[in-house]
Amino acid sequence: MVDWDRLMMTQHVVIRVPEYVAGSSNKPEVMVFTQTHASRPPVPWGRLKVGETVWMKWSGGPIVARGIVEGFRQIEECTPEVLHHTVAGTNLFDLTVYWKSLPPVFFGIAIFVGSEEWLDSPIFPKARSFSESWIVLDKPEKEAAWLHGLGEERESRPAQPRQGKGSRTLPLSVRFTVLRRDSYTCRYCGRKAPFVSLQVDHVVPWSMEGTNELSNLVTSCKECNIGKSARTAYRRTDLIC
Repeated sequence: MVDWDRLMMTQHVVIRVPEYVAGSSNKPEVMVFTQTHASRPPVPWGRLKVGETVWMKWSGGPIVARGIVEGFRQIEECTPEVLHHTVAGTNLFDLTVYWKSLPPVFFGIAIFVGSEEWLDSPIFPKARSFSESWIVLDKPEKEAAWLHGLGEERESRPAQPRQGKGSRTLPLSVRFTVLRRDSYTCRYCGRKAPFVSLQVDHVVPWSMEGTNELSNLVTSCKECNIGKSARTAYRRTDLIC
């Protein structure tokens, strides 16, 4: 007998920055996700069903976990206090930096997830999102781009020294490795995401024969990277981990 309800299920990708996720980078908490927006219902408002799969992707990094939606609550005119109470009993409840980041009133969704699984081989999607932090995979081509993109084998190769002209473009896996190694903190000024926009910088500039080896790559905020330009700068060694 055909399970029509299962065939109608849609998959989802949620994108998160580490500061707003409890747990570790290898095993983040995926038992609850929240989505908020100050002026309109956030995605996936009205587009979510119990039993659907949610994949968790690090911002600027790979998909590392997945789970099944067990329930959700959509709240109009929500406040941080109401949403905070809604997720009581989860590790997110104690993540103070997240609750301080919310506006006084907003549209909010709390999504509760079960059957969590952390992937042995992260997925590096071919697709990217430049606005929404929740992607509804409501078309086959969309699902293919997010879940069957570049693949772990192609994206997980370490950066190699330049031969000839080469390319200064870093694979997503290398960028993610550098950001995680540096604890999502600018190695020049010490500021952290999500309060600044982070990039990956060549310590010895590409234009001065710098390579894409990990030892020559550091996390830099946008302002420090622009200010440094094509010069070599000292790093904050206390941030090396």
